[in-house]
Amino acid sequence: MRKTRKFLLGPEGETNFYHVVSRVAGRELLFGDEDKEIFHIVLLKQLEFSGLRALAWCFMGNHFHLLLEVPDKEAATKGWKDEDYIKRLGVLRSEWSTHQLLGEVAMYRENGHTEGVSEIAERVKTRMFDLSKFMKELKMKMTLAYNNAHERRGALWEGRFKSVLLECGDAVRSVAAYIDLNPIRAGLVEDPADYRWCSYAAAVAGVKGARQGLTFAVMSKQGVAWRAVVAEYRCLLFGSGEERLGGETVDGTVRWKGGVTQQRIEEVWAAGGKLSLAEALRCRVRYFSDGAVLGGQRYVDEFFEQKRAHFGCRRSDGGRKMRAAEWGKLRTLRDLRKSILVK
Repeated sequence: MRKTRKFLLGPEGETNFYHVVSRVAGRELLFGDEDKEIFHIVLLKQLEFSGLRALAWCFMGNHFHLLLEVPDKEAATKGWKDEDYIKRLGVLRSEWSTHQLLGEVAMYRENGHTEGVSEIAERVKTRMFDLSKFMKELKMKMTLAYNNAHERRGALWEGRFKSVLLECGDAVRSVAAYIDLNPIRAGLVEDPADYRWCSYAAAVAGVKGARQGLTFAVMSKQGVAWRAVVAEYRCLLFGSGEERLGGETVDGTVRWKGGVTQQRIEEVWAAGGKLSLAEALRCRVRYFSDGAVLGGQRYVDEFFEQKRAHFGCRRSDGGRKMRAAEWGKLRTLRDLRKSILVK
């Protein structure tokens, strides 16, 4: 079911949530520690400009994951004047192209050319609160930064990014944990708190934005303290009763050792059983990258009804049950047939 990016966008007039993934061309392990630090800086600046928020993130050697909150553009910019857009543009002042654009603004103001200022403000608006524009600029800027640092030329990324529309609640919560568990799946650490370039490690280290993002992902509301959700989130990361002693982390909890082996997966399936949610999140879950839409039955069905013209006449509803693990009430738009979970 290959569809356009526009088809996969959430309902207009609402705040929507997306899991996005992008990989480097050839899937080579290109990014070292310094590259990941640069990527983090580029990401934070692009988030500040665009108006999007990252609830969770993880930068790996050849790809990255982001859990993004995308507010409705018209609601977010209601009452904004030209000056508000120009001010937001100032976030990117250090970039040569933006510096030139701000120079044009200064010239127009000096000449009393208000129409020119308004035209630039409108161009800025089209770049804000927009998932596709955000990802295009982010990947382009990371390409420039990486190529400059390594005296390299050419494309960096493997085509377009993947995205899955998520319902706020169980879907967002599960995907946040899935993203933070990337370094465990890769065998890099025994605890994501020890992997500097993921949102959980940042939250444990006291980074305010990371704590606010993960707190919202867990609770689906603002204004909750990190200390009120850290135990619940860690339980989601490791599974109730599955932690094993291995030394204390910086937040005072114990490390969990080991993951889910392919043998364990096959044994459970051979017995006709399903993996627990905690076990499944330590596998590569194709629903989270290829499922198109993830949420409760009603949420996925409503999306299906809004986009019915894109489906065949034989299909009567949207939500499909997810196989291979205990997913609770989560449903997916795409009924994937092969390799649902991969170690």
